[in-house]
Amino acid sequence: MTAVFILLMLVVLGGVLFWFAGGPRYAVEEFLAGRLQQPVYLAANPGWHWGKQELRIMLPGLRLGPTDLPLFSASRITVALPWRALLHGRVQLQRIELDTPVLNMPWNGAANASGAVLSLPGRMVVRDGTLRWSGVAGHTLSLTAVHGQVLADGPSRLVGDWHWRDKTGRWHFAAGMTSAPTLQARRISLLVGTARDPKLLQVGIPILQSVSGELVLPTLRARWQERKQGGARLDVQALHLNMAQGQLAVQQGALTVGNDLALQVRAVALNWKKLQGHLAYQVAIRHLPRIATRCGLSLPKLTDPGALQRWTSTGAIRLDNPHFQWTVAQGDLDGSAWTGKISGTWKPLAIHVSLSVAQLDLGHYLPAPRTGKAAILPALPQQWPVTGEVRIAQLRWGKFSAQNLVIRSAAPAAQP
Repeated sequence: MTAVFILLMLVVLGGVLFWFAGGPRYAVEEFLAGRLQQPVYLAANPGWHWGKQELRIMLPGLRLGPTDLPLFSASRITVALPWRALLHGRVQLQRIELDTPVLNMPWNGAANASGAVLSLPGRMVVRDGTLRWSGVAGHTLSLTAVHGQVLADGPSRLVGDWHWRDKTGRWHFAAGMTSAPTLQARRISLLVGTARDPKLLQVGIPILQSVSGELVLPTLRARWQERKQGGARLDVQALHLNMAQGQLAVQQGALTVGNDLALQVRAVALNWKKLQGHLAYQVAIRHLPRIATRCGLSLPKLTDPGALQRWTSTGAIRLDNPHFQWTVAQGDLDGSAWTGKISGTWKPLAIHVSLSVAQLDLGHYLPAPRTGKAAILPALPQQWPVTGEVRIAQLRWGKFSAQNLVIRSAAPAAQP
């Protein structure tokens, strides 16, 4: 009896020392680090609450990732696990509560949790959350003061503030979720606004399905309406997206931006990780310099300020790393019709051109040559990566004119 009593005392004493020495904290850190393949830090030992129906675990001061710029952090995370699932050897997330979570994107961690199989939580509550996504069109998009809940089965709602470039405003997200037999979301709506434009962006998705890691959207509609810049509209049919494999497929889509841009695509199949894919397109652009200015691009100064005012093209694009091919079935730039093909590779850079142009007036783009002396064109690089030829049925350049002109580049290392 004395030996048993001493043994029990040693066990109790060891448990006390293990607890006050931070043993549970280190054990949880090691467990999560192994599953998430990222450094994990806890501010203190986890807390436990043994209820009749569930086990609640509180993780204080969780930080995931590097110390200087964590991928994720939260002042407290509360996880509720039902006893019924635990007694059968299953980890079922019944509820997750996130207090002041901060998520920095894009995510650079492991693609999955090293084989950890966890079901979606029945309820996720967010209080004062923050999401920062760097590299969105060259700037950081921030979502702050995020509040709301996401249910595995039932209505979900999230609201918060947004900041991007020099603009800020409010956003609202709502959806009806179902988790059986597959994850689905119905009546998805996203509203993004500012004080000046309360309906700056509206996105509607009647249904979204997740099948084997692939998101399927039969229909997607988005509207952009800004007082100063006008409106834009996006309609997509049969969109399939697999982020893990880097695959995107679209049956057809249409984008219009006021009266300046009308783009239609169909039969889109793209793998951006392998740089492979193809699509057919039809595009019409008006006021190209104005669109470039909106996008922060600067075009070279042209002789005619009215140049590049209308460009239309119909054709197909195909990628097969490192090869590319752009086929133009019909094109028109400032009243000049052109067709043909541009193909080649980008590593190493080699471009082959085969174009036919009906008529071209270079006076719109370059100063006319002076009379009395031959025009001297700028010298081309010694290593010229362009081969092929351009056929121009009728060329005009100031007082100079030519018919059936052929511009040819025979070899990559030779000047045309």
